[in-house]
Amino acid sequence: MKVAIQTLGCKVNQSESAAIEGTLRAHNFEIVRHTDSPDICIVNTCTVTAKSDYQSRQLIRKAIKSGARVIATGCYAQVRSKEISKIEGLDLVIGNSGKNDILDHIRNLKENNGSSSVIINHPLSPLSAQPYYSSRSRAFLKIQDGCNFSCSYCAVPSARGKSRSLNPDDMLKAAGLLFSQGYREIVLTGIHIGSYGLDLKPQSSLLHIVEMLIKSFPLVRFRLSSLEPQEFKEELLSFIKEGSVCGHLHFPLQSGSDKILKAMNRGYTTGYFKGLIEKIRSLCPDISIGTDIITGFPGENESDFLETVRFIEQLPFSYLHVFPYSKRPDTRAALLENHLSDNIKQDRVKILLEISKNKKILFMQSKLGNILDVIVENKYTRAGYYSGISDDYLKISIKSDSLMRGQRLKVKVISLTDEGLIAEPLHK
Repeated sequence: MKVAIQTLGCKVNQSESAAIEGTLRAHNFEIVRHTDSPDICIVNTCTVTAKSDYQSRQLIRKAIKSGARVIATGCYAQVRSKEISKIEGLDLVIGNSGKNDILDHIRNLKENNGSSSVIINHPLSPLSAQPYYSSRSRAFLKIQDGCNFSCSYCAVPSARGKSRSLNPDDMLKAAGLLFSQGYREIVLTGIHIGSYGLDLKPQSSLLHIVEMLIKSFPLVRFRLSSLEPQEFKEELLSFIKEGSVCGHLHFPLQSGSDKILKAMNRGYTTGYFKGLIEKIRSLCPDISIGTDIITGFPGENESDFLETVRFIEQLPFSYLHVFPYSKRPDTRAALLENHLSDNIKQDRVKILLEISKNKKILFMQSKLGNILDVIVENKYTRAGYYSGISDDYLKISIKSDSLMRGQRLKVKVISLTDEGLIAEPLHK
């Protein structure tokens, strides 16, 4: 039986889709593209913005038109199951916890009688390691799910539940399997990985399991996904300095205005955030630091926005992920007054994206002549080049005719072009 898996959203969703693929491959399902006439199409949806909801519905409708049996899962399916089940031709709607039982759901799929079957459980199931398959040269290992924070704009806690952590023993087994499959970069991902281990008995921590993984798999570099600024532990920098953890950190700022941060219920001030970033850069000068910005939050006036612009410009970010505020049902921010027009939000997005572009160029320029640790991803269509990802999260074009996908090597950056950084292997 042929199955296609389409995924929207964050690295957690990508990791879960890879786990679904691993499970299906282990049971002799053929995984195909959605354009290759699949018998079943699984759409792993996202609900972080209204645009994500729309894209989820569009993917579902396209899958239905292809003639496949269609299963919708993910965060949009979790929080808007009634809405999504009204899509004509959709066979099954399952929540996030249902992904672990995807085999049973496929086997029990009944003939569509004109309405969708809906199976939604509260997203509080314990985490367990799943089989993993990915066409990428880097693997995602989901170590945590859920969130105990209550940011006023965010629907994720409703979709993912409270924070739950993967047992350290299961994590070691999962990492060992990924290592045996040839992966030399493993991305530790979750909704809120800074809270890892607080729910376990005995309690653990992100710092503890990173140290444990490094000792167990010294040939692997580990990358941390997004971290909340108030949960960062300085001790992690020692692992970055020695090269066992990638020199790349991502802290979601969301706004450079203390007024807006308070309305968002982010739990820190711009002063705290600035001090953290400056300290990290002073200890690790070459590190890549990225951030998220939401612009157009209700009540964000021109002065608030300019505060954000000035704040971002003075900090050494290497890139920004910029989002216009999107009103999410059942969030406190949706009830606030003074919502901004789409035109104002888009104008502000453009300004911030231009800042991001300039910061990325400056960061790439700083790498000229440097030695970087790179994982090879693909061979380019033009002869003599491979693409790779550096430990500081830059795309690198590597001049070579004899590399292997997934290979880890040192390269020297020799030039910067419109297409990005060009490098050559340090040892030919």
